[in-house]
Amino acid sequence: MSFTQIAFLLFAAIAAGGLTMAAIIAFGKSPPSFMGPGHGIGGLAACGLLFYANLQGGDATPEAAWWALIVFVSGLAGGLLLFRVLFKGATPLILIAGHGSVAALGLYLLYPLTGF
Repeated sequence: MSFTQIAFLLFAAIAAGGLTMAAIIAFGKSPPSFMGPGHGIGGLAACGLLFYANLQGGDATPEAAWWALIVFVSGLAGGLLLFRVLFKGATPLILIAGHGSVAALGLYLLYPLTGF
């Protein structure tokens, strides 16, 4: 299994955790305190792994892999800014949906490169 495939699976697992948090918030509850930081740290680790995988490919790394990394890093930075700085208490669902849409775009860009 390649590092790109592992990064994709890690991003997919983190997205599942994000969907779980979004569902909990949509039902008017507060997610457990470990879920937000765990989601962010997992995203950071997956971005680091994808960066490493892209560097290992050298000049043969597909352009879509770099675009996927840019999209995921943008989602990570946006998530930090939105959910840790600007809207610390109550997060609007539209912002959660936007954050998730950026992650879905990254998964869409990365999936064809995995060979699954």
